[in-house]
Amino acid sequence: MKRLSLHGTAVEISGKGLPVVLLHGVGLNQSIWAGQVTALKSGFQVITYDLLGHGRSAAVDTNAGLADWVSQLDVLVGDLALEQFSLVGFSFGGLIAQAYAARHSCKIDRLVLMSTVYDRSEAERTSVQSRLDVARREGPRAIISAALSRWFSPEFAKAHPGTMHQYEAILQGNDTVSFLSAYECFATADRDLVGALATFDRASLAMTGDLDSGSTPAMARKLAGMIPDGECSIIAGGRHMMPVEMPDEVNSVLRQFLKKEGP
Repeated sequence: MKRLSLHGTAVEISGKGLPVVLLHGVGLNQSIWAGQVTALKSGFQVITYDLLGHGRSAAVDTNAGLADWVSQLDVLVGDLALEQFSLVGFSFGGLIAQAYAARHSCKIDRLVLMSTVYDRSEAERTSVQSRLDVARREGPRAIISAALSRWFSPEFAKAHPGTMHQYEAILQGNDTVSFLSAYECFATADRDLVGALATFDRASLAMTGDLDSGSTPAMARKLAGMIPDGECSIIAGGRHMMPVEMPDEVNSVLRQFLKKEGP
């Protein structure tokens, strides 16, 4: 593995082959992809990095918007001289991936939008806005317990207390201003991305777990249906953190899609 710091972005690169860039979710860091890096590095150059305001990357302020995270990816692509690559975005990373792909389709080989949100209903918007309001009023730590309960199954949490403590520590370690800025973007940016990939001409996959209450199967199906060459995969028993909780199932879908022959 090669570790780099490029323009304030903490980057890790493993393996050789066609590049695949993986974007993590809000409040997390690139370590969520450990299972995918292990599975993919034998056939791909796997690139992960900490989003702005997360992990070891530079912090952001309250004025940050989706364009800042898209610009971070754009700069990284330039720094690494990536002419074409596959892009995998998880949750908030999926919003970044949608926005980047809409602007730079020529750079994308294959696009995977994993456990991300699309065109929230009013009830779904109200729910995420309520969580944002609590985090603003009481601090981000006030929403950690509920987040972990949504993200992981009770069975996994009971069987893997060390993993649960790891993710609780990651969430507790976030810079407050950066987290609130990123969470606000996560809570609102899907409005501006409705239909953004309606003319996207690359192979695309929207995937989620059938038990994901925030990034629902209905969202994944709607997102895949909006993209001309979009496919959809719903993983049985999957909750939000299925890359961590169900790596074998996720990796099987990723390998099949990323290696599939084009038309």
